[in-house]
Amino acid sequence: MTEKIKKIIMEEIRPRTRVDGGDIVFNSYENGVVTVTAYGDCASCPCCTPELSEWIAAQVSSKLDIQVQVKVCKKVPYYAR
Repeated sequence: MTEKIKKIIMEEIRPRTRVDGGDIVFNSYENGVVTVTAYGDCASCPCCTPELSEWIAAQVSSKLDIQVQVKVCKKVPYYAR
């Protein structure tokens, strides 16, 4: 299951975040929780935590027919602090 989730995030979701100057990277999947790290503009965007995590959860849930929660860790760039 972990590899399927990672593939969806890295191949389908990540390219969409990179278009807007952000980036996300899959970290782990454990006990129904997907953890990703947000970089660049994604990390400094106020919409990152609620909207990005909900969007990722919806994408993964619909493609794999499972319910997941998404935790977003932010790596805010120095210029956005």
